[in-house]
Amino acid sequence: MSRPLITQEKIIEAALFCAFDKGMGDTSLNDISQYLTIKKASLYNHFASKEEMLKAIYTYCSDFYTKVNLISEEELARTSGTQIEKLFKTCATNYIKKHEVDPLFQIYTFIQSEKYFTKEVLDIYLAQCAKLENQAFLFFKLINKNDDFDNAAIKREAKYFSEVLLTSLDSYLAVRKETIRQNPESGVGALFVLPSDDKSLTDISKFAEMTVKKFL
Repeated sequence: MSRPLITQEKIIEAALFCAFDKGMGDTSLNDISQYLTIKKASLYNHFASKEEMLKAIYTYCSDFYTKVNLISEEELARTSGTQIEKLFKTCATNYIKKHEVDPLFQIYTFIQSEKYFTKEVLDIYLAQCAKLENQAFLFFKLINKNDDFDNAAIKREAKYFSEVLLTSLDSYLAVRKETIRQNPESGVGALFVLPSDDKSLTDISKFAEMTVKKFL
């Protein structure tokens, strides 16, 4: 029987999946090796220690989050169209739904739990918050037709919007993770074949629409 091909990336993803169930602090190298169906000693071919693995996990999570955007450059270019409210509502709900997909859900859960204990993880979280706020600001600035909103006022609105969106995301995913706990037979990867929380997504969509209307 052929041995499974093991790479550093597969080990990192396995660690995140194991930590999803019980936290990284309680996840051992033995847990990770069992998940990958390999011997624990094989992990040392890729990482000298768990500490070295954690550093690689921080880099992996940071790099992954650089690709997660509220609004893409292509979407920013479409702000001159007539469907501005629809565009932003879609961006907001898609930002939430992106986090339902593996491995981003596991990455998000790891960051949310570890940001209180590890500066590297806190930096990843703060960088994503700043990017979210900046992208909202750029969008609002481009669509703004309200003379009452200068740059400072637009920045306040962008900060408020991003804070509400992140709070909504956290609540949404906390409920989804509880769904896994109550339905262990679903498995992590199969979670989102279960019914989605349409009400929460509708509320987020309405909030995004209400925010955009302030600038039109």
